[in-house]
Amino acid sequence: MTDGQDILKVDFAALRTLQYVHDFGSFSKAAQRLGQNQSTVSYTIGRLREVFDDPLFVREGNGVAATDRCRVIVEHAARFLEEFQGVARRPTFDPATARGSVTISCNHWERVIVLPKLIGRMRSLSPGIHLRVLSSSAVGEEQLKRGECDILLGPVQISGEQLFKRKIGMDHYVCIMDRGNPLLSDPFDFAAYQSAKHVVVTYMGNWRPFYLDALEARGGTIDKVFELTEYGDLENCIAGTDLIATVPNRLAEKFSDRIVRRALPFKVSLEVDMFWTVRTHRSAMQKWIRELVVDAADDSLSPANG
Repeated sequence: MTDGQDILKVDFAALRTLQYVHDFGSFSKAAQRLGQNQSTVSYTIGRLREVFDDPLFVREGNGVAATDRCRVIVEHAARFLEEFQGVARRPTFDPATARGSVTISCNHWERVIVLPKLIGRMRSLSPGIHLRVLSSSAVGEEQLKRGECDILLGPVQISGEQLFKRKIGMDHYVCIMDRGNPLLSDPFDFAAYQSAKHVVVTYMGNWRPFYLDALEARGGTIDKVFELTEYGDLENCIAGTDLIATVPNRLAEKFSDRIVRRALPFKVSLEVDMFWTVRTHRSAMQKWIRELVVDAADDSLSPANG
């Protein structure tokens, strides 16, 4: 039976281990992310099983599944860890003399459009801050909630009591194709768009581009003949072929003159947001970084840079 004295023996590191095993559904994956041996993780979970008088995890296939009580404990533990880390941070911050680090998770759009301006300003105003950038792919929400990143940037839809959100920019989709593509000689209407051969970026199949939902809402379909994991290789795959792709306009602007842009035959907007959690919400350094992100996005998306 759990009592107050047993609970007081549980430390922050043990709760973090519990959260990682819960999120990854695996002792070995949690150990890898925590930089520990699997035996250390197993020992920690064993201690917690005694404290909470619950198995916490049961074997399921190649992984483990959390018990109902474990899910409740993890929900409360995650909130507690977030709040305590936020309170523990120093309240004052001087950019010129600050030492610290910030981790941003994002994908290609944000790396190309926002980060160059952000990096330049950080180096000028606060050279002592170390910036780490993760690829969010389709797991940015999990990275943020596990504390693997401080800020998540992207056109994603996530919510929660411990999450904060701020819009940083808007974009819209366009079509791109090779300058010699036969489609350029005819009106590029909805029928022509559907009849084309398409390249689709899916981040290893883990993400569905927003324009596909808008297309299907109109009763349309496309022939996806080629899939890419990133936008970075797209120009070379399109150039010299009859393939087309649907991409955010700001990215299309970065391609060479080998590639031609055409308006999408149906309008699809793209809102890019910044997310963070209660863990960093009150941090003076993180507040400053977030304002810098907004300024960098505003500057990058201004008409003069369009």
